[in-house]
Amino acid sequence: MSYPSSFPMERALLGFLMEGPAHGYALHQRADEALGRIWYMGMSNVYGTLKGLEDSGQVEADLDESSYPPRKVYAITPVGRDGFLGWVREPVPAVRDIRVEFLAKLYFFDRLGLEGVASLLGAQRALCQDRLEDLERRAAEIADDRFDRVVSDFRRWRIRSTIEWLRDWETRWR
Repeated sequence: MSYPSSFPMERALLGFLMEGPAHGYALHQRADEALGRIWYMGMSNVYGTLKGLEDSGQVEADLDESSYPPRKVYAITPVGRDGFLGWVREPVPAVRDIRVEFLAKLYFFDRLGLEGVASLLGAQRALCQDRLEDLERRAAEIADDRFDRVVSDFRRWRIRSTIEWLRDWETRWR
């Protein structure tokens, strides 16, 4: 499955809304506090993403006129909830997405008390293992070009390291 580039931000905002309704600025603050170590969400991106989520029926917005200035308060819909829960339980398709998207998924598993983190960790490890085996097969076909070997070795070492990290967290996450 392939997702548009804004997909993780959409899902992250839905994850924060799983805790309850919030206005855009509060969502930006939560994202910065919770995920700022791995991911930056610009304020304008948050509002643009919320508009898209509202247009697609994944969130609903009500105007809170008791605040000054009045603010839109967003709440997740059943469609948004189902989309978020589907996303959070699936491994990321590319190893490079582990650094941000996968870590965000682990954050929401922990924060929301969701069941199934062991399954996610195992599925991600299996996906990485498949990718490593593919790269190992292709490494044997690399011509005698030092730079190609360096790149190939780097990619395989990075995946091996990721597999070990995932294996470690499969035993530690309880």
